[in-house]
Amino acid sequence: MPFYLELAVGRLVQGGALTTFKVLRIFRIMRVMKLIRHSKRLILMGRVIQDCLSELTLLLVIWLMGVLTFGTVMYYIESEKDNNFDSILHSCWWAVVSISTVGYGDMYPKTGLGKLVGSCLLFISMVYLALPMTVIVSKFNKAFEKFKEDEQAASEVKEQFRSIINSKIHCKSSSKMNNSTA
Repeated sequence: MPFYLELAVGRLVQGGALTTFKVLRIFRIMRVMKLIRHSKRLILMGRVIQDCLSELTLLLVIWLMGVLTFGTVMYYIESEKDNNFDSILHSCWWAVVSISTVGYGDMYPKTGLGKLVGSCLLFISMVYLALPMTVIVSKFNKAFEKFKEDEQAASEVKEQFRSIINSKIHCKSSSKMNNSTA
């Protein structure tokens, strides 16, 4: 909703009505998702993700195990120091940020053992991110090759159909010319 309309409606209607309007705006964005059905390549991407669902589920489970394990270990290592590892959930947040290699810098280990565990986590997370990607990329490559083969076959069928139609048209036009000259 534009600012001026929000301002006017906000003064007229207090409470949850304005929030309802804001939520309804989100559904306008969802209309963009309709464009996926018109793009063959986006449909292909969706099929590949569907085919890789078991690998992605395994990736998520292993990720959760790593977050909980390293978050808990880091909490017990760093809990005596005066830093941001206040609870296991805060430590799990540090693990999430570290595994995803974002590294905000809001939390970091200060003890030597904590730095060692953090270094191990970073090394394991690089391997963790790299291994499933090879499986997903290979499945995508296979699906894309099949997609290109199907498109090539479809274009060949269209070309054959055009040549048959053109030959029929030329045969009819030449037979009409022969009949008119005779």
